[in-house]
Amino acid sequence: MEAFKLCLSCLLLTLLSSPNDAGCINTCKKIKVTNPNAPSGKYVIIPSSNNPVKVYCEMGLNGGGYTFLGPVALSKLTSYDLAEMFTDRSTFLMRVRKSDGTQPYSVLKQLPKYSSIPLKLGLSENTGYNAPVNIKILGSPFLYFGFLPIVNASNLDVQGLLINGAPITFKNCDRNPNSQITIFPDFSESVPSTYRVPGPLYGPIFSNGLLNPSGRVMPPEFFMFGESHWGGCGCYVQTNQVPGVLGVNIGFK
Repeated sequence: MEAFKLCLSCLLLTLLSSPNDAGCINTCKKIKVTNPNAPSGKYVIIPSSNNPVKVYCEMGLNGGGYTFLGPVALSKLTSYDLAEMFTDRSTFLMRVRKSDGTQPYSVLKQLPKYSSIPLKLGLSENTGYNAPVNIKILGSPFLYFGFLPIVNASNLDVQGLLINGAPITFKNCDRNPNSQITIFPDFSESVPSTYRVPGPLYGPIFSNGLLNPSGRVMPPEFFMFGESHWGGCGCYVQTNQVPGVLGVNIGFK
C-alpha cells in the first residue's frame, strides 16, 4: 500500500511540477549523482515520510549536491527524514542574504584537531549539544547545526571552525559548551532575544563569505533568522544584529 502511495505521489509530481522537479528522490545529492548537469534551483523531493517538500538545490558551489530547506519544509519533515537525508557529516554550506542583493557563501567544517567529530544536524532537537538561546522564545521548528558536543565544547581549549578553509578560533574561557548555529522560521512572529556577546567569531561568522562567480542567488523565501553561539568567549550573535544581513540558511548533503 505504501509503495502504491509513493508511486502515485511520484506520478502527480511528474504531472504537476515544473520541469526541474526531482520526482521521487529525497536529497539534492542524489539528484546531482543521477544528473551531474542538474542546475541549481527549486526541486520537489519526497522523503521517507512521503510528504513532498520543495527545496533549493545548490548544484555548483563546493561540488554541489547541497539541500536547503525552507520554512514550509521544516513543518513537514520528521527527524527520521532528516537523519536519512544527512549523509555527509563533514561539511555544511552557509548562504547569507544581504541587503545589497548579494548572497555570500561559506563552506563550514570542523577545525583539523576535531575533524574526527561528525557535524550535528537536528530538527527541533539538540541532543548532546547545548541548546540555542532562542529555543524558549521562537520555539519549534528549528534546524540545529552543531559542531562540538558538550563533552568536547566544555573544555578550556582552542575551539571554533573552518570557514572557507580558514581557521576562525577562540580560547574557551569558562567551559561554556556552545558550538552551534541555529536557524528559525519564527512562525509565531516573536521578537528574538536581545542577547549579544562580542568575541573573535562575532564578525566572521556571518561576514566571511565568498561571492559565487555566477552571481546566482537563492530565492528569498528560503532564508530565515539565525543565531550563532560559541563558548565561553567565542561570541553570541544573531542575524538581526549584523548590519546588512537579512537572513541565513545552511545546506547539507
